[in-house]
Amino acid sequence: PDTEPPPCGEPPPDYELIADNAFYCPSDDIIAWDAASFLPEVNETFGGFTVAIVIAHEFGHAIQARAEAFDRTVDLELQADCFAGAWTGRVTAGDAGGFAPSDVDLDQTVAGMTAIRDIPGTDPDEAMAHGSGFDRVTAFQDGYENGAGACAPYADELEDRDTVEVPFQTEEEFQSEGNLHLEDRGPDDPGLLSLLVTDLNEFYTVLFEDLGQSWAPVDDLVLVDPASESIVCGGEEFEGPDLEGAAVFCEDENVVVLDGSGLVPDLNRIGDFAVGAEVGRLWAQAAQLQLGVADEARAGLQADCLMGVWSISLSPGNTTTPESNLTTSAGDLDEAIQGFLAYGSALDDEVGTIFERVDALRTGYRDGYRGCEEYGPLG
Repeated sequence: PDTEPPPCGEPPPDYELIADNAFYCPSDDIIAWDAASFLPEVNETFGGFTVAIVIAHEFGHAIQARAEAFDRTVDLELQADCFAGAWTGRVTAGDAGGFAPSDVDLDQTVAGMTAIRDIPGTDPDEAMAHGSGFDRVTAFQDGYENGAGACAPYADELEDRDTVEVPFQTEEEFQSEGNLHLEDRGPDDPGLLSLLVTDLNEFYTVLFEDLGQSWAPVDDLVLVDPASESIVCGGEEFEGPDLEGAAVFCEDENVVVLDGSGLVPDLNRIGDFAVGAEVGRLWAQAAQLQLGVADEARAGLQADCLMGVWSISLSPGNTTTPESNLTTSAGDLDEAIQGFLAYGSALDDEVGTIFERVDALRTGYRDGYRGCEEYGPLG
């Protein structure tokens, strides 16, 4: 606020126009940032390497200027995320002077990119659109895994890039921020939990048919209160602290059990699909048990991948599970990622890092269930 503005056009921009931001100025070929709040806050909240990724993103715009790339704003922003991912892959490989692979914190990157996403409901055609959290992390992971060459097709004037960023479809959806009430409100107004049971059983019926198998539906989704209730799971009784944060498929009883007084309300504060994603992961575990692949080394990531396959089946207009009337809305996949960030660390030993889990979700969403065989066979 108290320094001369960076040289970028005449007149140069006032501080108020660039506060809490970093940007590339093509006319003067400079990268500038708010040194008073933006980068210090990124550094404090998400760590130093996330600061480096912000700058790498701006270098992506410098590449675009040299290549004379032209496209929608959101496509160019996602391409810059892809370039930042490609550079991060170079650091991870030990090929970047001044950085060591140990500097890379990919889970913090996911947290940072999700935090600076567009507001859910943003139209991807808006002039300042940058993408949803899922879109941004997906682009970053594309560059990270496949190198800078994979980023070139992002800038294609003839075809808009496929993103999950969509506007809210109705005024009711806008007012509710796309969130559905959890519990049933009557026979004609089912809640999210009831719809999840119907939809997931229907989805796996279809998927198992494709695999030449027969799906045995999960009987129920049970919420428990650790303070006053107990459950039997695997023939063993659990109560009290053992149920705090519980999220488990009980094979012998054929039910999914969730901590209904702690975990579910916490996830629902993030958004309804944070709840849906956790339930979807547990249904995937039930499917893995039926297929005999639950003991594979990467079964946890495969469950996240299958949850991604189920997520695409919920896209508006998709008729994979027509009887449930359950569809995703703006920001839902971001809610799944935020649920990973909030509760994924407790699962790291058996599932994987947050970055790996989001990558598995992306694989299922983009490549279908055959893509999930990257993590092990599906029978």
